[in-house]
This record gives sequence, C-alpha cells and structure tokens, in this order.
Amino acid sequence: MILLVFCFAEVRGQSVSSQKILAVDEAVEIALKTNLSLQRSALETAEKKRASDRSWNSLLPSLGVSTGISYPTSVTGSLSPAQKVLTPGLSLSASLNVSTAVIENIKKAGADYEAGLLNHEMAAQELELQVRKIFYQILLLQANKELVSQSLESARARYEESAALVKVGQASRLDELSARVDLENQRPQVRSAETLYANTLDSFKAILGIPQETELLLQGDLEYDGGVVAGETLHSSPDTSLETAVLRQGIKALEAQRKAAWHGAYIPALRFSWNANPLYRDEAWNDSGSFSISLGVNLDSFLPWSTVKTQLDALDDSIQSSQLQLAESLRSREDRIRQYQRTINQTIEAIEVLKLNVELAESTYQMYGEAYRRGTADYQSLRNAGDSLLQAQYQVQQEYYNLIAAVLDMDKELNRAFTF
Repeated sequence: MILLVFCFAEVRGQSVSSQKILAVDEAVEIALKTNLSLQRSALETAEKKRASDRSWNSLLPSLGVSTGISYPTSVTGSLSPAQKVLTPGLSLSASLNVSTAVIENIKKAGADYEAGLLNHEMAAQELELQVRKIFYQILLLQANKELVSQSLESARARYEESAALVKVGQASRLDELSARVDLENQRPQVRSAETLYANTLDSFKAILGIPQETELLLQGDLEYDGGVVAGETLHSSPDTSLETAVLRQGIKALEAQRKAAWHGAYIPALRFSWNANPLYRDEAWNDSGSFSISLGVNLDSFLPWSTVKTQLDALDDSIQSSQLQLAESLRSREDRIRQYQRTINQTIEAIEVLKLNVELAESTYQMYGEAYRRGTADYQSLRNAGDSLLQAQYQVQQEYYNLIAAVLDMDKELNRAFTF
C-alpha cells in the first residue's frame, strides 16, 4: 500500500526551487485561504454585508445647502441705482420619505446577505470536496504510474530474455518479435499514465495556489480503516443540506424583493420637506421658507400594463420557479443519498473480495521466490508473479479510492464533517 507518495513537478531546463509536504487536511486549509474563486465569493459576500449594514440609511433625511449671488435685471426698462445691488443668498433644504417600502427594502438587504453567507459556505464545502478527491486521486494515479512502469520493466526483461534465447537457439525469432511487440505496447500506457498524473498534479497546484515548479510530497494513503459500515441506514433532515438551505434562502430573498416592490407601488408614501432661503438685502438678512407634509402614491402602478405590474409578475414567476427547483432538489438529493449508499456497500464488498486475491497473489509470489532460490523457476516467472501481485494490490487501492469518493460525496449531501 502507498504510505508516502513522491509527486514531482519539473520545469524543463530548471531545477526544482522548493519542496512542500502536504497532508490532506493541510491541503484543504491552504485551499480555503488561497483559492481565487473562494476569495471572489468572499468579496461578493462582503459586498452584500455592506449593503445590509447600510440599508437603514434610507431612513435618514436628505439634506442640501447652496449659496449664490443675484443681480437684478430688467427687459422692460432701466433699474434705479438703488436696485442695482448684488444680493447674496443661501438655500437650505431637508426632506424625508417615510413608507413601508423602506422597511421592506431593509429586510430584502438582510435576506440577500444571508443568502450570500450560505452561498459562500457552500462554495467552501465544494472546494474542500474537490481538494480531498483530487488528493486521493493523485495517490491512485501514482500507484498506477508505478504499476505500468513495473509492467514495462517486466516486458523489457521478457524481450531481453527472448533475444538471448534466440542467440543460443533455444527460442524462435517469432518469440522474440512477440516479446518486442509486448514491450512497445507498454510504452504508450506508461506515457499516458505519466501525462494524466502530471496534468492532475498541475490542476491540484492551481487550486491550492502553489507555484507549478514546487515539488510536492503528498503524505497519505488509500487505506480503509473500517469507519464506514456497509448497509448503514442514513437518515437526515432536508434542512441539513447546504444546497437546500441556499434555495430556501433564495426564495426568501425573492419574496422580500416582491414585498418591497409592492409596497413601493401601492402603499402611499409620506413626505416631509422643509426649505429656507435667507437673502441679504438692505443691510439685513431676510428669511423665507416653508415646511410641508404630503401623502402620495403613483397611480400608474394600478394600470395592468404598468412597469411595476410587469415586475411583480416576473417576481411571482421567479418565486414559483425557485419553489419547483427546491422540490426537485429535495427529490434528487434523496436519490443521490441512496445511490451513494449502494456504491459504498458494493465497494466495501468488492474490497473484501479483492483482498483475498492479494493474499493469493502474495502466496504465489512467495512460492515462486522459493522456487527461484532453489533453481526450479526462472527469474521471468518470478517477475510475472510480482506483476500479478502489484496488479492485485492496485485493484484494491482503486476500490479504496472509489469508496473514499463515495463517502466524501455522502458527507457533502449530509452536510457533515468529511470522513477522509
């Protein structure tokens, strides 16, 4: 089994500049701090928080002040010298709109912020799931790379042995050619395994924000510790799912937006206004101003083809669509949970069967080793038995990865701490 896997990322013509040792939990911690997509999500959430914190500003009055100088003119005749005087003036104003729409808009800003928090939390959960899956996938790809490399060496040994036997007349030219074909067929598999491994490792570094020239040492294994039980019955409330919570909060935000639009259109708004216009004339300040209270509503909103009516109809459709999406999500979630549980059960059973194959392959390899030491078996037979053992061990590791992936998916659906 793989206990420690060396992962190398080389830049052609350059030496590796640094090395980093990572366990899966450390990789998750780095991703949550440095991932650019998650940072953008955090900025969007911060923007919604700021909008929510400042939404009460609409309850403050609007204030204005201006100053100027006036000079009288006339188009019908001349003004007297006494009238031709520069008059400084000052204008002060204040107004305040009070309506239920203001309160509803404050509630909407709060609902948008809560939806942003849930979206950010779900983004972090998705990122953690991705990092954990890729971490264990790299371990599996490393095991596969070692397996195909060993198979290539075995094919090369068979070819060299066949070539040597041809020279002494103990094998035919056809045997040598067949061994050569087997050897050449192994080379593309090795190259493919190395490419897939390198590409996955590059993607992993990009997610973590680690420079590509950094050498990674992944510390982990694909062992199953018995923490997952086949046949386990899982029960959970729909509210435990982050996806469900996001959809519910989205509906709440849409409903708040509709209430704000409706109140703004159909509930009369109360307006308080005050203004003063002091003028300096005849060597004294003369003040004039007014205070008013008005109550008004936009009559256009009551027309069936008005812009507000169209907006409300669109919001009604969005709310209904979101409710259908929520119902579909709940149904799909239960199906996914059942599917993940079947996969977990099947994988655990497969692991137990494949472990028996490993035991048989180990016994066969030991028998060939003893026979080789006694001189009753050739070296190539021993290598073939070793290849069979590696293949059996890799199949177990592959099932371990399938188990880990299914359990991680189940953890996400149940919104619980990740098992692996």
